[in-house]
Amino acid sequence: MSRKRESIISYAAILLAVCSLSVFAFLFAYYKDNKYTVRQPQGKDGVLRLDDAALKANPVIFLISGWEYYGGRLLSPGDFALNAPRPDQYIYIGQYGGFEAGDPGASPHGSATYRLSIITPARPREYTLELPEIFSAYRAYINGDAVIQMGDPDPASYHPRTGNRSVTFQAGGRVEIIIAASDFSRLYSGMTYPPSFGEPESIANLISSRLVIRGAVCAVALTIALLSSLIGLLSRDGLTALYSLLCFFFIGYVSYPLIQTYGAGYQPFYVIENLSFCAMLLLTMWLTRGLLGFTDRWSRFFLAFGAICCAFAIALPIVVSLGNAGVLYGYSRLISLYQWIAAFYITFVTGRAVIKNNVRGLAALCGVLAFDCALVMDRLLPLYEPIRAGWFIEAASFALVIAIGASIGLEVAAKYRENAALTERAAGMERLSGMQQGYFTALRREMDETKAARHDLRHHFMVMDGLSRDRKYDELSAYIAQYSGGVHTNEPRIYSGNNVINIMIHHYNALCERNHILLDARCEIDDTFGVSDADLCGLLSNLLENAVEACLRIKTGRRVIRLGFTRVGDDMVIRVENTTDADVTPIGEGGAFQSSKSPGRIGYGLASVRAIVKRYDGAVTFSWDKEKRLFTSVVVL
Repeated sequence: MSRKRESIISYAAILLAVCSLSVFAFLFAYYKDNKYTVRQPQGKDGVLRLDDAALKANPVIFLISGWEYYGGRLLSPGDFALNAPRPDQYIYIGQYGGFEAGDPGASPHGSATYRLSIITPARPREYTLELPEIFSAYRAYINGDAVIQMGDPDPASYHPRTGNRSVTFQAGGRVEIIIAASDFSRLYSGMTYPPSFGEPESIANLISSRLVIRGAVCAVALTIALLSSLIGLLSRDGLTALYSLLCFFFIGYVSYPLIQTYGAGYQPFYVIENLSFCAMLLLTMWLTRGLLGFTDRWSRFFLAFGAICCAFAIALPIVVSLGNAGVLYGYSRLISLYQWIAAFYITFVTGRAVIKNNVRGLAALCGVLAFDCALVMDRLLPLYEPIRAGWFIEAASFALVIAIGASIGLEVAAKYRENAALTERAAGMERLSGMQQGYFTALRREMDETKAARHDLRHHFMVMDGLSRDRKYDELSAYIAQYSGGVHTNEPRIYSGNNVINIMIHHYNALCERNHILLDARCEIDDTFGVSDADLCGLLSNLLENAVEACLRIKTGRRVIRLGFTRVGDDMVIRVENTTDADVTPIGEGGAFQSSKSPGRIGYGLASVRAIVKRYDGAVTFSWDKEKRLFTSVVVL
């Protein structure tokens, strides 16, 4: 099986696993963390009956069904004291998007009253009623008392204000809940999220767990955003800086439960929330395009469409103020279409990168597929209201942000490795320059000695000529022996036709001589097969430095290094052997060995050798013979 086919199969398995896990997670949330799928007592025709057993089995009850609905009217408890009006209909919370009550031609704006009576055990006890945000102003009454007011629902003095609120009260027997709401400034209107009713401690624990989860997500995103900002500033990397902005927009999109619980929100918070979501998708398209090198001109259409949606999000107050149901529905459909278009684009871009065997594209595609699954499941399972966790799109957006971060992290790591390689090359060239200086100094010294010897040679010839003419052969022999002993013949040895190899071996041979190490170097090649001087220097210096350091640690026994260059077919083979008296510890599999300087860490020199060999599609092996106390490195280029 080819390597490319193996990669395709492994990638397909990973992506299939991501899709399966995403679908499973969304189904699990739908059935286990959904107010609409929890089996609990529900109201009918405006009345919910609860006995002790029901309250014990359900410490928190989500008030979904059986609400009386009075459209176009703001009613108070006094209106039900005598001649109570008949409800327009009985509804469940979430049945309609607003006060239009299912009429596509009606305006979602206006006023309405919701009423539900709960029959509890006669013995008085404490209960808590949690009211999620109700759009966009309301008064809440419990047993005739006004307990919560957000904004001003009166049309003449309307003032919007939203927030998650709860009230604890004592009651026994009948509990009447009346909520009179108005909206003239929001896409949605009235009570769209089911309230919670039950024991105070259970309600408090539910709210706390919900806020802890949301706070943890925001804290993680904020930490990543700050670190990305710092890395972007230090490295001057535009993608990292954009990613930090993506994280900030994600926080703006998902932080509304915290704001709605600990404060009160309306404009400009809803504008920020909508803009954050639109901008998050726009930045995701932008980042994947830049990260994966997708520069086709038609991709600008998607970015332009995203920018238009962001502009509409900013103009949301103007859109809402028009009060036209068609305009509001049009904006809602525009945002829905934008989600699908953005999902299609980033899926296409990351998918194309994976086809080209781009690991960064695979990391991003995992998050993109989770987002795609969220869009599909959101359509297949529309009746979903999370109890503790977030909505499908929110959870998938978090996965997408993390996946994009992983892709950028891989990009930053690749650039770091590239910079490290360039630094290593520069250091190698600097080392080579220093070695060349020493090599040429030795050559110059030998040349000066040779020049001086040639200058004195004619004087020696005159003396020897005179001794020969006088037939003083014994003195002539002694003079020749004395002269021969003074001639230096330690000029630098030529090992190869390659200057870098000669210089490197000359440098380390001198180093070995000073430390009583025998260096046996043999070279059977005259070229370097296209290997740059910097890389060749990096290879030899790392291999020989490690060998010298190992020999220096030998207290007793021979210190020997053997270096060989051989040509095998079209390959150049470099082999380095060195003796050592310390055990060499392997790490994992694949021939990696522990550093003798930092236990537990792979040696940096050997890692550098691997990086250089990889650039030439070569191979490198390291082996340790414990019996012979011999460490061997073999590089094939």
